[in-house]
Amino acid sequence: MTMMVAESPFTTILPEEVSRLERQDGFALLRDCLKEGVGADFCTTHASPPPPNSTNSPDPRPTWLLHRDMLHALNMPLAALFQRASTLASAALCSQSASDLELAFSGDARGAFLWLQCFLAEEDAWVRTAGCPACVVSDTLSTESHIRLTIAAALLSTAAAAAAPSSSSSVVAATTTTSPDSPAVDAMTTTTTTTSSSPSSNASAAAAEESQAAAVVVQPQLPPLPHIIPALRAAIDADPFWGPDFWSYLFSRATQLSAGIQALMSSMADLESLVTSPTPSPSLTPQKKNNHNPTTATNTNMGVRVKESKLAKRQMRLKREEMELLRRCAVQCWGRALVPRDVRARVLGTAAAAAEEASAGLGGERRGRSLTCP
Repeated sequence: MTMMVAESPFTTILPEEVSRLERQDGFALLRDCLKEGVGADFCTTHASPPPPNSTNSPDPRPTWLLHRDMLHALNMPLAALFQRASTLASAALCSQSASDLELAFSGDARGAFLWLQCFLAEEDAWVRTAGCPACVVSDTLSTESHIRLTIAAALLSTAAAAAAPSSSSSVVAATTTTSPDSPAVDAMTTTTTTTSSSPSSNASAAAAEESQAAAVVVQPQLPPLPHIIPALRAAIDADPFWGPDFWSYLFSRATQLSAGIQALMSSMADLESLVTSPTPSPSLTPQKKNNHNPTTATNTNMGVRVKESKLAKRQMRLKREEMELLRRCAVQCWGRALVPRDVRARVLGTAAAAAEEASAGLGGERRGRSLTCP
């Protein structure tokens, strides 16, 4: 049986924070998309508006929708991050099996990937904020995993906002240098008027202005949501199931999850560079030419010629002597078996001639017998 929460766990967010959030272009665009895509269909428990005669209890449905959209802004980037990590891991491992994708990561990145994989497999509807907005927001306090993901997503949004000033400052600098009243624009106009005698220069100047105007355009981004963390802590402290003793434990686990997701993003950057790097074609690889030693160049496909050592020559000589002794033993056995004398002589003569040819192939050397060295 699911415990129904009477109010949202984010009701303690300050009104000025809510108004500042609603003025953000990225968040306003997200709310418009959710209004058309997910919708605002409440369940039978939360669909009934307050009675008309109750002046002190306003309609809670707009608040549920606002908090649902805030959860969507936190959770869906993590779902998209996991989807991108799965795609990169599948391309790097050349495997479509979901159980093999974790092998593309290691350390904290692998732990975060496994955690997201297990959680998204079970709570995909909650992450996509599908269903009743009030039920989706109320389920934030249902399990430890929901709380951990919400806190970790809020921490990651704050970390992303902390890394944004470097890029935003460059954008601000670009906009200030292109303002109509700036001296840089006056200098630019004077130089363009003096050099605009030909149509080609006019076309290049127009193209430069269009590219500069396109560079100034900034895409709307989701704002950071750090004010969710104190509101969630107040909700956990006031919750009869969790209580104030669980916050330190939940926050520490959420911090570990946030660090693991950041390690996962770093590993994804390495995987993306590995996957997108071009593979050198065998036909385009330069062939090394050796002009100093033509013998080496002609014998490249024939392998490397190894010089025989003295030990190798001795082993081959001993092998031939062993075969000769075995042949003589076989001939003697044939003689015992009443082999005709002429046949035996012919066989012995052939073997002797072959031995002489073999010794001539090694330079004609014949080893004398010795008692000390075989």
